[in-house]
Amino acid sequence: MAVRNIAVTDTLETFRTQFNDLAAIDFGDIANLSGSISATNLVDAMNETLSIATSTAGWTITDSSATSQIIGGGETLTVNGTTNQITAVVSGPDTLTIGLPSDVTVTGEFTAQGTGIHSLGTIQVAGNTISSSNAAAITVDDNLTLSAGKTLTADNITSSAAFVNFGAKNLSTDGHYYTATGSNSGLVFEGATADGFETSVYAIDPTADRVVAIPDENGTIVTTGSSGVVTSTMIANGTISTDDIADNQISEAKIADDAIGQDQLKNVVTLQILDSSGVVVKTLYGAGT
Repeated sequence: MAVRNIAVTDTLETFRTQFNDLAAIDFGDIANLSGSISATNLVDAMNETLSIATSTAGWTITDSSATSQIIGGGETLTVNGTTNQITAVVSGPDTLTIGLPSDVTVTGEFTAQGTGIHSLGTIQVAGNTISSSNAAAITVDDNLTLSAGKTLTADNITSSAAFVNFGAKNLSTDGHYYTATGSNSGLVFEGATADGFETSVYAIDPTADRVVAIPDENGTIVTTGSSGVVTSTMIANGTISTDDIADNQISEAKIADDAIGQDQLKNVVTLQILDSSGVVVKTLYGAGT
């Protein structure tokens, strides 16, 4: 393409000649323009040519926000792997491999859909079940709290400590409560004061099924170690028979004054002492045959 220059002193014929050469030589005849170009001026034709060249020699990338960029011939697409999120490796021929690193960080929520087994190391999640692939137990290294109204269901609760601490909550069961086997295994009550003294309640090893019923009443449990707790209201009339009383078993100190009268004897014989006037001075009662 030659440089066209019209001097101030040139004639109109010179201008005509230079203009015609510009159209014929520099720009060319528009009739010879490719049919794939529809533009009728130079600027639009160049834009159209760029678009055609890009579509054949280049390509377009678009992200999730619909932002697009054209990658033309000679340009470079750079893929940077974010730390702990993705890795990008270029290899030949013409291969870009995008993967995940060994340690993955997800900045937002992570959703794994599907009905199969999802594995996180040796922890498996299948539906609503969490299990381990290499052990018989899963260790929770923190406090575990259930929301209000939720239920913890377990066939067996054990503890590596000497006891299972339920805190200030009541322990309720709809079935039987069992204690461990062993000597003196049973219930331990701390009492009102947390100190070094407790009350243990346990069962002597039974040789048959036994039932010990707690009566439906207020009162204090009487044991063989009790002293001074049995009252007359606790013994029904006619409960103690002669077979229950051995010789000299009931001492004077155990009987209240005037506690035994003629009404307490089964068969009564009377010995009366009279004065010279025949007046009864003293009456003695004794058990008859």
